[in-house]
Amino acid sequence: MYKPLTIKSVSEKYTPKDEYTLFGQFLDDFRNEKDDKYALIQDEPNNKTGMELFICILAATAHKLANDNDLPVPEWVLKQQYVYTGVHYAFNTQIEEYREHLKKTSPAEFKQRNIFLGDNVLSRI
Repeated sequence: MYKPLTIKSVSEKYTPKDEYTLFGQFLDDFRNEKDDKYALIQDEPNNKTGMELFICILAATAHKLANDNDLPVPEWVLKQQYVYTGVHYAFNTQIEEYREHLKKTSPAEFKQRNIFLGDNVLSRI
């Protein structure tokens, strides 16, 4: 029987080449979860070397999904370690007009972590 991915299991399975696949599968699993969506975001992810940005994206995602689904915000997402120390724009864009668009349209839960991916970042949900 298939077991849905959680934020924690995504972090445990993480490899750079599987990042987008894991993230997409998590979003699909969250969307399709009928019984306990909170269980998919409640546990803090494991942070491996080299995944600082991805772990911050996972925290922003859990925070946004909690807010959008009237779920409690897991305490772990509010830790300072989940604020990206740099600034990240979708596709690593250098185009200033696109950066401005991303700054305006990114969800607040991502903006507060210095991550600007636009308003469709969770469009699979």
